[in-house]
Amino acid sequence: MTPTQEISPGLVIRGFTPPRSLGDFKLLAFGMDSALLYPGAEELADACKAAGMEVQLAIGELSDGDAKLAMLQASCTALGAPLAQALVVGSSASDVPMLRAAGLSAVYRGTPAMAEHAMVHIESGGFDRLLEVLTRHTAQEAPGLDLTVLDTLVGGDAAKFRKFATLFMSSVETVLAEVDTAISQEDLTTLAAMGHRAKSTALNIGAAEFSRRCLQMEQAARTHDLPTALALARGLRPLFATICAAIAQRLAD
Repeated sequence: MTPTQEISPGLVIRGFTPPRSLGDFKLLAFGMDSALLYPGAEELADACKAAGMEVQLAIGELSDGDAKLAMLQASCTALGAPLAQALVVGSSASDVPMLRAAGLSAVYRGTPAMAEHAMVHIESGGFDRLLEVLTRHTAQEAPGLDLTVLDTLVGGDAAKFRKFATLFMSSVETVLAEVDTAISQEDLTTLAAMGHRAKSTALNIGAAEFSRRCLQMEQAARTHDLPTALALARGLRPLFATICAAIAQRLAD
């Protein structure tokens, strides 16, 4: 398991480096009953709505884990979004299937066993504490991206920059489609292969952080560390989205 880090009192994370962008997600799903009665839930929901996310409260009316997961999958399908773009908050054992499937998962005041299934554990305070690791990244803030690397590679040629950047985005999107499937099937072989495939490509364009996470995913998958491999895999698509936004802004300039 990826080591945990208490980034502030009562707020523990694992498997990713905050902050993550609200814009990385399309769906906020509450896994508990009467979700809006919990402290800070309305503030969290309002922030997510303001970022253009769908907020799904109906899931809180279900008590069966398989039913909750099915509802989550149906909601993502309706939005045209992969599970990697779902943010799930839960508090009970029946939320575990959703937590394991989502791109970002948070447990609210759960048991240590519950917390093992989530990337964020809110031990004190309210749901709004999740906003401490969810911010509004701008394109310029894409972590670990230095586009001067690609500039140097293409000798400052704008046409070649566009060509290579476009090829990079297309290639990684293909990789991430495989990763999404591998996550749902807990397929370590594919995760290792995709990590190996993408890490060098990312370095060539200057996406050092993305490359590093691909390498870590490959290593975790090869050592059969399923929880760590899955956590790293779920974090790739949101990071890729920030990279694509930065590239798109550069190409528009």
